[in-house]
Amino acid sequence: MKTFAPFHEQAQFLRESSGSNIEKTLLKAVKVLALFRIPHYICGGFAVQEHGYPRFTVDVDIIVPDVDFAREKLGMNGLKENPGPKMTVTDRETKVEVDLLPGGGKVDPGPLTLPVPTQVSDQPQILALGGLISSKLSTYIGRGIARAQDYADVAKLIEANHLPREYGIDLKVQDLYHTMWDELHPTKLQR
Repeated sequence: MKTFAPFHEQAQFLRESSGSNIEKTLLKAVKVLALFRIPHYICGGFAVQEHGYPRFTVDVDIIVPDVDFAREKLGMNGLKENPGPKMTVTDRETKVEVDLLPGGGKVDPGPLTLPVPTQVSDQPQILALGGLISSKLSTYIGRGIARAQDYADVAKLIEANHLPREYGIDLKVQDLYHTMWDELHPTKLQR
């Protein structure tokens, strides 16, 4: 996985000590996607862990260009299609859910669409930090308190990565990023 080594070690320790099979399910899903030439980005809690905030998560979130095609191929290869939400499959062995999200589409009323993955790989392609933060802020804007974890994730990612105020965040969510950054660094504003 492409990430910062110390962050990956912390994230891996959290996953191992919690007894979750998240990484096992993620690796299985990514290999199936690669087999069928489906590009992907890993987002959600797993990506947050890899970018420096080792928090608990119970599922895997994967952005793909075509949710129906990915769901079908995963359903034929060790994961089962869930009744109900058309964007979720479950690993038959580990029981970990995989949420498939539409690249170029929206899953909430926030201002941004999800990025469209273009690279096929049998290794997890973690969404870049700027894209992850932008997506989480968009979701928070669109759904408010129902997505408080996204707000908390961004605050922790700003701190863990020592991000500057003028970081590469999408302009549509930049005001919220600046507000959060200012609240996290009140002494730097007084200088």
